[in-house]
Amino acid sequence: MVKFLIKRPIAVLMAFTACFIVGLVTYFSLPVSLLPDVDIPQITVQVSGENSSARELENTMVAPVRRQLMQVSGLTEMKSETRDGSGIIRLSFDFGTNTDLAFIEVNEKIDAAMNGLPKDAVRPKAIKASATDIPVFYLNMTLKNDLPYRQTNEDAFLNMCTLAENVVKRRIEQLPQVAMADMTGVPQKMLRIVPDMGKMESLGMGITDLENILAANNVEPGSMLVRDGYYEYNIRIESILRTPEDVENIYFNRNGLVMQLKDICHVQTVTRNETGRSLADGKRAVTLAIIKQGEENMDNLRKELKETTDYFAEIYPDIEFGISRNQTELLDYTISNLQQNFTLGFLFIFIVAVFFIGDVRSPLVIGITMITSVVITFFFFYICHISLNVISLSGLILAVGMMIDNAIIVTENVSQYREKGYSLRRAAVAGTSEMITPMLSSSLTTIAVFVPLVFMSGIAGAIFMDEAFSITSGLMVSYFTGIMLLPVLYMLFYRIGIRKHNWFTANFKNLLKNEWLTKFYDAGIEWVFSHRKLNFALALFSLPLCVFMFWIIEKERMPKIDQNETVVSIEWNENIHVEENHRRVNALLALTDSLVEEHTAYVGMQDYLLGTENELASGEAELYFKTEKPEQIPVLTEMISKNIHQDYPAATVTFSPPVTIFEKLFVTGEPDLVAQLRSSDRTSMPEADDIRNIEKRIAEETGYTPEGTPFRSQLNLEIDRNKLLIYNVDYNDVVKVLRTALKDNQVSTLRSYQQYLPIGIAGREMSVNRILAETMVETSGDKTTQEKKYIPLRELVRIVSDEDLKEITAGRNGEYIPVNFYQVADVPAAIEGVRKAVDEDSHWDVSFGGSFFSNQKMMGELTVILFISILLMYFILCAQFESFLQPLIVLAEIPMDIAFGLVVLWAAGHTMNLMSAIGIIVSCGIVVNDSILKLDSINELRKEGMPLLEAIHTAGHRRLRAIIMTTLTTVFAMVPLLFTSDLGSEMQRPLSIAMISTMMVGLFISLFIIPLIYWYIYRKHETHKN
Repeated sequence: MVKFLIKRPIAVLMAFTACFIVGLVTYFSLPVSLLPDVDIPQITVQVSGENSSARELENTMVAPVRRQLMQVSGLTEMKSETRDGSGIIRLSFDFGTNTDLAFIEVNEKIDAAMNGLPKDAVRPKAIKASATDIPVFYLNMTLKNDLPYRQTNEDAFLNMCTLAENVVKRRIEQLPQVAMADMTGVPQKMLRIVPDMGKMESLGMGITDLENILAANNVEPGSMLVRDGYYEYNIRIESILRTPEDVENIYFNRNGLVMQLKDICHVQTVTRNETGRSLADGKRAVTLAIIKQGEENMDNLRKELKETTDYFAEIYPDIEFGISRNQTELLDYTISNLQQNFTLGFLFIFIVAVFFIGDVRSPLVIGITMITSVVITFFFFYICHISLNVISLSGLILAVGMMIDNAIIVTENVSQYREKGYSLRRAAVAGTSEMITPMLSSSLTTIAVFVPLVFMSGIAGAIFMDEAFSITSGLMVSYFTGIMLLPVLYMLFYRIGIRKHNWFTANFKNLLKNEWLTKFYDAGIEWVFSHRKLNFALALFSLPLCVFMFWIIEKERMPKIDQNETVVSIEWNENIHVEENHRRVNALLALTDSLVEEHTAYVGMQDYLLGTENELASGEAELYFKTEKPEQIPVLTEMISKNIHQDYPAATVTFSPPVTIFEKLFVTGEPDLVAQLRSSDRTSMPEADDIRNIEKRIAEETGYTPEGTPFRSQLNLEIDRNKLLIYNVDYNDVVKVLRTALKDNQVSTLRSYQQYLPIGIAGREMSVNRILAETMVETSGDKTTQEKKYIPLRELVRIVSDEDLKEITAGRNGEYIPVNFYQVADVPAAIEGVRKAVDEDSHWDVSFGGSFFSNQKMMGELTVILFISILLMYFILCAQFESFLQPLIVLAEIPMDIAFGLVVLWAAGHTMNLMSAIGIIVSCGIVVNDSILKLDSINELRKEGMPLLEAIHTAGHRRLRAIIMTTLTTVFAMVPLLFTSDLGSEMQRPLSIAMISTMMVGLFISLFIIPLIYWYIYRKHETHKN
């Protein structure tokens, strides 16, 4: 084959040029994203019930729905959280589950559950989680004239909200790159009527009369068709309320007096039961979360959005548009850094090649084949719908170091044939043909390491599909370019060199005499063979060392990433309203101004449709901070928690990384250990004091303080039915009066042109006790005299203060109280402590969950995968060497490399995580390649009849440059990753440290220890022959 190709160089060049151009074109049309687009197998079901308490909602709606959903197939985990007015059920499935089918099944189960729910229940909503649901950035609209931390101009703000809802949101959602603009911070409006009770009583009117007047004036009788000769008219009767003025100007007749509504009431447009606000840089804001279409390019989205906001800023000069939590910056920075690392690695590799080979032409040949291979690989990316992301790019960086090995090995081999005196063409044919099989098996062993990674369960497997793909495709492409394009290029370049002499043909061989390499090798081999016992002892010692290091090194799921952003969640644990919450948050934000670059905050409940994982209640807040450098985050968190604990001791504060796609996939904020406490008596509810006591005991036993369970105090108003009968008062009247007094009595709707506003009748603001003392209820009237009396509410209602769980958590086995532990050093000891505390008290049962268990599972899988990879490698090597024994010599190297890699990781302060594990597994695959080449060479020489020791020596010299160069190029490709600090590099750093250390020690083992083992096994054969 190689002969045929070398005879037709132009055909080969044209074919590869065509592939190169196709690769380049596809490269520019590849989508760029931060992480692979993976189906996140989670479905959330939102349950809402207005005006119902957490307990009521849990019993009437959440529990029945949960029971139905348990039957959904493929379900791995289920958890529900219920609080006042809303509940959320989270369903997790196995990765690889078809989420579309699961989504349909979940909806069917919800429909089935609807029969058992209350009549007026709103159908629960199912939402499918997707990696693209995470906002790319947030667009904040604020008023220019507002001052930070001051009161905002209410009317101007309401106008801006109308604009945001009706114009800005719609315009942004029309952009082709935007899937959705999710909005929060827009208060609902209502028309409030505050009656003047004095005037109304003097006219003998009650709330019911007011309701009747409004109802009579707000009817839509419809329209009529009237014929008039030839024509037909549609006549509509207008008696509908459209504006607040219409309501004020309603006429009514009372005792012969014709009056207008404004004479006895005050009518105003106000925000309705405001439960939440959004803040940006200390001002009240309307925030739009921009969610990108799956396949669209981030850059285009950003350009289009900038044009749109600039256009709006021009038309509405008093509104400011700001962008916060920008994920595109992270993406740009990460991708450009990885691309820079890619080019740097390339340069290093080129220098190494020049340095070792000693002329410019060979490295140029190697460089050209490399670039061609990488560009053609992009074509495969395009065909298989793989995007350019952190994972696939880092896979390519890994691959480049390995891809170049193929080119170096072929070039090096051809050069050796030239040195033996072969003609150029013959050397190219012989040198390439000889390498076809060993190169294929070394590529296959490397791929064999990666393929099992794809079968990891969970998100890891789904994501490493991309890494495995980029390495597999890169290696296969480079294998074919190495045996097809490279010999042709070599011929062409060296042919030119025969005719002319210039820089291109300059030879540095004399400058860098490679003899020192040979001398170094000879000295090394001599030393190893003269200290055989010591070396064997060291090799054997590496086995227990490997096991010991694996046991003591700290294990976690993902490397810790230094972030310059943090999200602070605050639960005040007091029943405060939004205004007070806002005031407290403002005070906190003002404190941090000097430390941070940008901050936004959510105060109270938010209106987002997506991303409702952690819904806030009105007494909670979520603050987002971004600092210039990651080092400032600990200072900031320290200051915030100190300040809050000083001023508000009841509040709980948690710090977590912001919800990036990374966070969503790798749930890094999960507690280490969750003790799930269930009451052993399922019929009754645990009391608040019982829960506090058990938590206290658990803290004493384990030595770790768990996150406290939040409670809320509430007022229960109990209506005394006996007194209703005595005073002849209707129950519904009492409820109506209570609602009016407590500002919650909606009576009609104002149908304005753009939106419908509810009309409500409200009392004046007073304390609860005063309301009950001063608010009167009308009696139904005496049957004989028809006389009506008024009775104060406090006669009929009594107040009982109560305490209940703020949030009710439940799983597959019913309700439980989660006790969360973070940063636990010794989890098994903590589990023991919890068990001991629970056993002392017969009221509780306990089960456990948390990231500790999922990490254990993952580490177990990684060990199995390593084992499978080694088995696969063994099979491939057996096939190549036609021997069962020789592959074992090659694989003996693996435990030695792993032991050293783990020692370096541990010394550098890194943990054993997915990334470092992959680094070690991969480098085992690469390091083995050196030994394969060497053994292949020794076997060839022994077939020719050379004695064992001489064969080992000659093969060592022959493969020396190739082995050192291939290792150094792979190492140099990884070096730039150690010195950059973006998300991609931080993820890859443990991987590169593991790889560099394993590769370097592997180089020495391949050169010196493997020949020793080979000699030790085969020396007996040698004596038999003699």
